[in-house]
Amino acid sequence: MHFRNVALKLFLYCWIYNGFSQITITNSSMPNVGDTIRYSIAALSSVGNYTATGANYVWHFDTLRVIGQGRRDFTNNTPYPMFNQPGKFGEKIADTLINQTIPGFGALTITDFYQFYRNTPTVFDVEGAGLKINSIPLPAFYIDKDELYNFPLTYGKYDSTTFYFSTPITTAIPFVYIKGGYRITTVDGWGTITTPYGTFNCLRLITTQYSKDTIIFNSTFGSIPIGFNNYQRSYQWLTNTEKIPVLEISGTVNGTGNFTPNLVRFRDNYRVVGIQEYENNKRMLTVFPNPSNGLFKIENVFNSDVKIVLFSIYGQNVLNIHEDPSFNDYIEIDASHLPAGKYFGNIISEGKSFWFEVQIFNR
Repeated sequence: MHFRNVALKLFLYCWIYNGFSQITITNSSMPNVGDTIRYSIAALSSVGNYTATGANYVWHFDTLRVIGQGRRDFTNNTPYPMFNQPGKFGEKIADTLINQTIPGFGALTITDFYQFYRNTPTVFDVEGAGLKINSIPLPAFYIDKDELYNFPLTYGKYDSTTFYFSTPITTAIPFVYIKGGYRITTVDGWGTITTPYGTFNCLRLITTQYSKDTIIFNSTFGSIPIGFNNYQRSYQWLTNTEKIPVLEISGTVNGTGNFTPNLVRFRDNYRVVGIQEYENNKRMLTVFPNPSNGLFKIENVFNSDVKIVLFSIYGQNVLNIHEDPSFNDYIEIDASHLPAGKYFGNIISEGKSFWFEVQIFNR
């Protein structure tokens, strides 16, 4: 009897240890062309302690509050055919990077920004960028590629790599966009992580990009460079199965090294954001104009006072309004002071909750 008890305990110990043992990340854990992967955006206020780490650590993020969803599409069908070749694939990173008027030079827009990756047994890196400057598509091949992950990734691994790219000089565009710098990546933890999506064995890493972005204006008076530091940090929890980080907390780093998070996203299934009736309620509420310059109206379907809260995609509460919409056909909202972007609106009336989305464009 004693022998059987010892054997059973030994079996359970080995099963638990193997079930939660350290994993290794290889290129087979990374995305490839054709992958379409959904994620949810969580409110910053729901994250908790994300800096704690170590060996055989258990991270609990199951209380993350979802405020939006998105999808990462890895494709070789992009507006930049020069990158559409075997072994490389792209992902759209941003619709608009810059949209402003430069005194003495006129309008400057940088739109449709793509990154192009290569996934090999030894590295997952950024091979190039595609962007449109004043609507003209330009390739920006990395002279020094940006190595996002060097394989295999294991606990304690440390990497420091450099990167550099520049858009070509053309007579049609008097601007050149240059990005250069270095990246430091440290795998500082392993264990298990729980999010609303599930529980996974994982590695935790921190990657920090220290770059300088420079725009050079070419004029009859010569070249005029304008540069600014662009320091970004990302805390990532990687698994063998999910292709993208099962949780990623990213933001900016200032000159003294202090980190300010501004985006939390985690691997997820399709879900209704907010409350179960979100989609139905969104269709019930007419918001117009949408997109708008920040001045918009909401169809009034309420019989009593309403509380209206507007959230950014990062979960920040950016506007609070109390209204008595009685006898009015519409509720008028003035959010013209907010920066361009997508916002989620929540209306509470008589104990019921309604959601809507609104897009504010650049003025």
